[in-house]
Amino acid sequence: MSFTMLQLGAGTRGRMWSKVARMSDGVRIGAIVEPNPESIATYQVENPDVPVFADMESALAAGRYDAAVIVTPPDGHLEQCRRLFDAGLPILAEKPLATTLDEAVAIVDLADAAGLPLTVGLNFRYLPVNQTMREWLTGGRLGPVGFGQFSYRTHRNGRRPGINRYPLYMRHPMMLEQTIHHLDLIRFVHGKEVETISCRTWNPSWSMYAHDANVNCLLSLEGGAEVNYLGTWSGGWNTYNFEWRVDCEGGIMIQRKLHSDLVYAKTTDAELQPVELPHAEPYYDDTVALLADFIGALREGRPSPCDGRDHLRSLGLCFAGIEASEQGKVVRMEEFYDRNGLSRLLMA
Repeated sequence: MSFTMLQLGAGTRGRMWSKVARMSDGVRIGAIVEPNPESIATYQVENPDVPVFADMESALAAGRYDAAVIVTPPDGHLEQCRRLFDAGLPILAEKPLATTLDEAVAIVDLADAAGLPLTVGLNFRYLPVNQTMREWLTGGRLGPVGFGQFSYRTHRNGRRPGINRYPLYMRHPMMLEQTIHHLDLIRFVHGKEVETISCRTWNPSWSMYAHDANVNCLLSLEGGAEVNYLGTWSGGWNTYNFEWRVDCEGGIMIQRKLHSDLVYAKTTDAELQPVELPHAEPYYDDTVALLADFIGALREGRPSPCDGRDHLRSLGLCFAGIEASEQGKVVRMEEFYDRNGLSRLLMA
């Protein structure tokens, strides 16, 4: 059975999404909405058979679609979701769902009012390395978790060709565009929510970003585990430096490379041992799996993966971290959700 999507956005990630559709059985992009002529020209070189429209109304009038995928800057998601839900379309939106909590809550409310599924593209959850970490940690393979350290350092050139430019000018680009993935993964692999967060965000003097490109958080999870997180897009070395280590009562797990390379050791082991993982092409195979789960949920009538409510917890962590940094305090998430009107959705 074929599945036809209306896609909003034909930039770098938009072209990746169209490749994901081609990699997926029975999935096709029925039309693209993209107002930028340069982006359209680049997109059509790779996708000459996909109709392209400069506005959503023309695209909606031109065909029938089973769902929409939003691959546009987040500050426009609210109005886009409003129109797509009015058209009766389920939505899969790239993260973050919005650049303010109020708009993110409004989008979730729109989905509820329309009775339509809303999924947010947390595709890294579908990487074998993160699926395996979740299996081991939630299954207690190395005993109870005590603490962890998550370190992501790179010098991201936001001006290079083929990369989204809007993070150069947005507030909290690291937190809302990159750290959100990492905080979401911490929740996912531990299978636990964050109870408190303390945080500092700042911008090095040499940063090309208009706002804070560095984030350092301490997260206290349910059950007592503590996770220290450091992320930067303005490191002093133009290469990825990544390590995610989790210390448990009976040993450790370490992810040594971005998207792969998982090892472990029991407390008395002399050396680290590799964990066998299936091969996956990051950004593609994980997104194919996310899309398949989204479509499967629609067809089977089950809850959407990475739904809007779940995303509010990860996005809420980002804004609680920003608040902790600006006010120099520890933020309790339960109180934060109450104060910002999220509790009615998270407890529903």
